[in-house]
This record gives sequence, structure tokens and C-alpha cells, in this order.
Amino acid sequence: MIVTTDSGAAMIVLGPNGERVRVRSLARRTMLASACETFDHLRLSPGAHHVIPGRPDTETVLHVLRGAAVVGQLSDAPVHLASDGDLLLARRGSPLHLEAGPLGAELLCLTLAVPRRRAGSRAARARRRAARRSRP
Repeated sequence: MIVTTDSGAAMIVLGPNGERVRVRSLARRTMLASACETFDHLRLSPGAHHVIPGRPDTETVLHVLRGAAVVGQLSDAPVHLASDGDLLLARRGSPLHLEAGPLGAELLCLTLAVPRRRAGSRAARARRRAARRSRP
């Protein structure tokens, strides 16, 4: 696990109207056995937009530290207004669209690797084990 404690190791993303999003990665996965993909600290300037991309094998948790943000997952899904202390769990694989409120927003974003499950995989493994045991 790579852990960052340096406050200068942040990336600044500028939007089309000059809004700023400051992203500082607190931790990133470097070991195969780790379930934590990323742990990021986000600071959005007032009105800033930011998209956290989703992947089918990850789930995202957002914790609002300060301010307010409008959070949506799909264009046809309802959006949620999140403010100080709110904790949001994103649907697996869906990108998160964030828009900071009039005073900006500060959030922690934890992205976790979630193993894919195939329907019937446990049953199939059990059948294979049973078949191996029944062989002479």
C-alpha cells in the first residue's frame, strides 16, 4: 500500500469556467491481496464538477467532510444532495457525477475492489468436487 502524508502531492483539475477540484490520493493499492483501490481526498471549489469513473469490479463510498455536493450516478437516476457528515454508497460500476455547492465541498472517496461473482459458480465447484470424489 502506498500512503501519502505530503500535503503538496495533490492534483488540481481546472474546469471550463475556472472551477477547481483538488484531488490528493491518500492511499493506492499496490498489493494484489488488498481490497482498497484508492483512498482520495477531494476539495471542490464552489460550483465545480468532477466525475469519479466507475468500473464493474469496484464500489465507491463517499464521505462529505465539509460543504455540500449534488451527487448522481446515471443521467436518468435521481440526484442526491449530500452535506456535512453524509455517507454515500455508489452502485457497483457506476460513475459518480459530483457538483459542489455554493461554498464548495470537501470529501473522502474510498474505492474498493469487489470480486465478480458468476451465477452458479459455487454450485459448479461443488459438483466438480463431488465428481472427483466419486471417481475410482
